[in-house]
Amino acid sequence: MNNTILVGIDFSECSLNALSHAVSIAEKSNSNIVMVWVNKLANDKDIVSKDNDLIVLGATQRFSELLEKYEPVIGKDKISYIIKEGRVYEAMQTACEELDPMLVVIGTHGMSGFSARWLGSNAYRMSLLIDVPIITIRGGVDINKTISKILLPIDSTTETRQKLPLTALLAKYFNATIYVLGIYTSEVKTVNMRVNSYVKQVVNYLVANEIDYVIDELHGTDVADELILYASKINANLISIMDEQERSAANFFSGSSSLQLVTKSPYPILISHAKNIYSTISKN
Repeated sequence: MNNTILVGIDFSECSLNALSHAVSIAEKSNSNIVMVWVNKLANDKDIVSKDNDLIVLGATQRFSELLEKYEPVIGKDKISYIIKEGRVYEAMQTACEELDPMLVVIGTHGMSGFSARWLGSNAYRMSLLIDVPIITIRGGVDINKTISKILLPIDSTTETRQKLPLTALLAKYFNATIYVLGIYTSEVKTVNMRVNSYVKQVVNYLVANEIDYVIDELHGTDVADELILYASKINANLISIMDEQERSAANFFSGSSSLQLVTKSPYPILISHAKNIYSTISKN
């Protein structure tokens, strides 16, 4: 895994907003930014070579403007771009395989490029296909670029704790407070005891790494909407979740809490995958 943040760009306002958030993370973590533009028109039989050259030239000029804007912020050699062709999700998968980034940041609304594939549930489906932690950011919402409050829901699944190290790493970079929210959706005592145990483990981890935290509880079954309401109450900058329940075909289209969060949340969503294990916290 490289110290690189991959950002999907289609030059819409939404993707530029996502880039701004990515730059703030890169600045704190001393990471590199690689912007990715996917030229879907290159495969269009109605587009002649000359027209395609003009399209690519236009994208290159836009990238030059973005480099000029952000190089003074994170460094001349810290931000770059690549141009891919083909289907968006396949191009992003290829870019991840080539660059092995620590994080992908994507806007979930836009007028072109990523918009058709990254709206609502499509954004979440793509996040499942790319085995890299992803931050999805909905367009049209003015979000503070810093991260001061991170909402970390903890449920009864074994995988729920695996999002902790990356979440803690971001909290460390930004000196943020993590709100550890125990999720209780069952009346079964053993299930709730498991949640209690996981919350305690999370707290021990945060204490050991000197990260500020708050403990709270959420009871009910309408988890997605309640999480969004809670995030609004604390003015959260990020909600950290796992994708573990949605990787099975049986649950994929079931309207899960994670899927609903990506679709509905006006707050950035950090999606971690069960295979992405971060064992240490360090500041560059």
